This record gives sequence, C-alpha cells and structure tokens, in this order.
Amino acid sequence: MEGFNGTIFAYGQTGSGKTFTMSGVLDNPDLEGLIPRIIRSIFDNISTTPSEIEFTVKVSMIEIYMEKIKDLFDTSKNNLKIREDKNKGIYIENLSEFYVSGEDEVLSYLKIGNEARSISSTIMNDNSSRSHSIVIISIHQNNVDTLMAKNGKLYLVDLAGSEKVSKTG
Repeated sequence: MEGFNGTIFAYGQTGSGKTFTMSGVLDNPDLEGLIPRIIRSIFDNISTTPSEIEFTVKVSMIEIYMEKIKDLFDTSKNNLKIREDKNKGIYIENLSEFYVSGEDEVLSYLKIGNEARSISSTIMNDNSSRSHSIVIISIHQNNVDTLMAKNGKLYLVDLAGSEKVSKTG
C-alpha cells in the first residue's frame, strides 16, 4: 500500500501444506489462507483511506510448469515470455490482468485460476500441485490533490514441492 513491491513464498516438501497455507479454503473464513486474508486487508485499507486517494487494483495469476509460463485466467496463453522494458520494468508479455473492485471479485478470479493449475497424484500426495503458481496483485494509488502516485506489486507464490523426484514417483 506504500508503493513497494513484495513477495511471499510458500516453500517446502510435497504434502507439507504450502497450498493450504497460501490459499486455504476460499469459501470458508475459518480455513482461508494467506492470499484471501491479504486481499481482504488490501480492500479494508482502501476503504479507510481518505477520499483524495484513488486506487486501481489489478490481479493476474500464472503457473510455471516444466519451465513454461501459463496464464491461469486464459489457459490458451501457455508459453508466455518474460520481457524487460525501460518504462514497464520486467513483465510477462501478454499476461491477462483484470481490474478488480473488491475482495469477492478477486476470489472469483482465484477460483478460476486454481481450477486451471496442473495437479497430479504422487507417492506422497494424491492431489499434488506439480507447478509453481503466482498470484500478482498490482496496486496503483493517485492522490488527486497533490498528484503524487505510488505503484506496488505483491507476488504471492505457492511453489511446487521441493523434494527429489525419486520420493514422489
């Protein structure tokens, strides 16, 4: 919210609870993970900010699987490239970004993205995500009185299991 970029990683062995820690159960406030809690916090913060500050919030979600980047909101985009631009900085070319106005809207997109993730059964876990997933929340704020602007991105990363392939089969 202060115009900084940040990242939160969930790292560990298959079956250790990374996905549950990050997402939890999206429709259950008692079992929700970090991502829905962070989203609520962002919109709570926006709702208590003085009216001279205008916000735009965008959300994207990608999967990195077998060294390919896939847009989880538009799965036809499945071999995206990382680019760098003087003005934009580092970005993922052709990645879907959706403007969102509230927590429920973001959670709806996350459900779509989570359903598109690559999962399979392993020796260690029946329903294992085999990919890294990253939720990207971009926040732009503009003070209409002073014309000061701040931009920040938050990367919420659920890494695939970190164990040896021989352990998972």
